[in-house]
Amino acid sequence: MSPISATDARLHNIPVNRIDRNPENPRIYFRQGELDQLLESIRLYGVQVPISVYKDGKRYVLIDGERRWRCCLKLNKATIPALVQARPSALDNLLLMFNIHSLREQWDLLTIALKLPRVIQLHEKQHGKPPNERELSEQTGLARATVRRSKLLMELPQQYKDLLLKELHAPKSKQRLTEDFFIEMERALTTVARAMPEVIPDRDAARQALLDKYRDNVISDMVDFRDLARIARAENVEADPDKAKSVLRRVLAPNSYSIAAAYADSVSGAYEERDILTRVQWLAEHLDSVARRDLDPDLRKALLVLMARLRHLLRER
Repeated sequence: MSPISATDARLHNIPVNRIDRNPENPRIYFRQGELDQLLESIRLYGVQVPISVYKDGKRYVLIDGERRWRCCLKLNKATIPALVQARPSALDNLLLMFNIHSLREQWDLLTIALKLPRVIQLHEKQHGKPPNERELSEQTGLARATVRRSKLLMELPQQYKDLLLKELHAPKSKQRLTEDFFIEMERALTTVARAMPEVIPDRDAARQALLDKYRDNVISDMVDFRDLARIARAENVEADPDKAKSVLRRVLAPNSYSIAAAYADSVSGAYEERDILTRVQWLAEHLDSVARRDLDPDLRKALLVLMARLRHLLRER
């Protein structure tokens, strides 16, 4: 991004009605509660932080401060303090808005996901190749993890983006089909598709089945999606891969079979055994240092209980 120095900007009081919204602004939704608080503050104290704009003929285009501008329009204010900057390139215009908000408040991930393709397109036009993840992170000011999460949403079919847009208009407490829901689901489906591609002949049908189950509380928690990935990696814990494929086909179909049931029916025991093995190995490594000193009475009692349970377990085998 070609830097535009704030020191080059000049402060003016600009007529509010000569300012236009920036068509490249990624932000698509302003929550009413936030606007109401800002409106009252501006009503009482005026605009304390100037907006940023660039000149476009006889008009001005916003770079930063759309909420302040909207409030001034609603309050019928004649002018607003503004820093007038040099007109940026299309790419710089977009990246400026990303970087301003990365230092202030984070946008909804869907907001980022809907605009990243435009960043990629403009970068490719300017540099002859699309940006990689590191370049996207550096240019937008977003963490690389945020870029990765946003890309999962970016690649969703439009019908699911539309669902998310509708949810974003509801108060946070009433949102059910959240960005995190779709991110968890897409990560799980990607893992399943890589490990056992034959169980997902139609990814969109699998999405719809999982979405319906979540709506019907067959899937009660979005974290359950992580168990789909564990089932797909059955061979990593020496579980039966054929059984894993069978339960995955069933859970990815329209029915009342839950992820929790699929996990219990296939790989839960294998993962529990692996967890116990890890703990036993850790305990074995640390017992030598314990043996070289006097045992605390509580520790001695716990070790005796453990020893009795181990003898019982081994006798059963």
